[in-house]
Amino acid sequence: MTRTSILKHVFAVALACAAATGAMAQEKVTLVVSNSQWLDALRGEGLWNAVKAYEKTAPNIELKALGIPSKDYGDRLMTEFGAGAGPDVAIIQEGVFYALADAGLLVDVGAAAEGVALNTTKDNGIVDGVTLGVPWQRAAYALIYNSKLTEAAGAKVPTTVEELIASARAVQEKTPGSIGFTARHQISDFSGFYMDFQSWAYGYGVNWVDGNGKLTIDTPEAVAAVTAFKALYDAKVIPVGDDFPTQRTRFKEGQVGYSIDNSGGTLNIASGGTTKGSDIHAAAMPFAHPGAHQQIYVVVNANSKHQKEATAFLKWLMSPEGQAGLRKASGPDMLATDVPLDPAFVAANPWATTFAEVATKSHSVLIPGHEVETTQIMRPVMEAVEEVLITGTDPAAALAKAQKRVDGMF
Repeated sequence: MTRTSILKHVFAVALACAAATGAMAQEKVTLVVSNSQWLDALRGEGLWNAVKAYEKTAPNIELKALGIPSKDYGDRLMTEFGAGAGPDVAIIQEGVFYALADAGLLVDVGAAAEGVALNTTKDNGIVDGVTLGVPWQRAAYALIYNSKLTEAAGAKVPTTVEELIASARAVQEKTPGSIGFTARHQISDFSGFYMDFQSWAYGYGVNWVDGNGKLTIDTPEAVAAVTAFKALYDAKVIPVGDDFPTQRTRFKEGQVGYSIDNSGGTLNIASGGTTKGSDIHAAAMPFAHPGAHQQIYVVVNANSKHQKEATAFLKWLMSPEGQAGLRKASGPDMLATDVPLDPAFVAANPWATTFAEVATKSHSVLIPGHEVETTQIMRPVMEAVEEVLITGTDPAAALAKAQKRVDGMF
């Protein structure tokens, strides 16, 4: 082989290697992103399209949606992550987030938050100084009402529980066939029941822990909260026995005067039913103190083979472009940055601004210092609440019994 032919051969090999390297660089990386919201018939498609826009920025990334029903979501992720499997990226409620973090199944995604002015939604995503999750949405609670029914009944916007009872009764009495108020009230719906009840507890000044971190269940504030909820229950303005999806559907169909619900639930009510978004209004809850919120985080699975690419995706979600797209699909929920509500959405849904305001002052449904154990702690509490509702047990006695059970656990 001549010197010239050798050089040509070497050059050809080099070109082939370069071509192969380029092809490898362009190979698509698939990131599986799980979320129960992908299955939401009302905004699931919009949320997924907002996320899918990332592919335009990163053409070598393909996002694949994994929708899991909310009732199965937490248990399935805990099982899959624990078995060394699961999606690359998961969008999860705060309780599941802390469980996965406590099990060491999440990776540091601090790089996704660098240089971004995140608001207070970021706080609980930082565990022991490490950012294990970035904010997706915060759904705060507020008092909502159907203005058509309340105006027809001459009912006022209540600022106390006593006024709420009076207004709910007015709706039932003056608009035949209507329901005064909707609320979860059964232990069979434990998760939703305890999270909803936290707004009553916080509204009456409950902390569930004292300054020393001791769990305090049977405080005067907690007794007052349970007593107030019992008074509303006894007023016969709640459709006792109905599960909450049924109650929300009735609100959607224009049959309910008042409810305490979160921003995501209210968006559900305002979409796809006979009740228009413009007929729904919202106000601060009739309590002296701010209520609760449900916080959702985006995390990267420690089992993922594409952690770097997944973290880059999270960083884009936190960018102005990512947040703007998410805002259009998220309605009133508080996002990771202070991106304003869409003016067109607010015009069609006047209740949205109230949720944006209360979300900045609300509290996590999880108990500070006991985030992983919150559901374990709240079960005897909510069993006490149901006992009060059904049997008329004295709230102080029921909560004292719950305190003993919690003391025995910890």
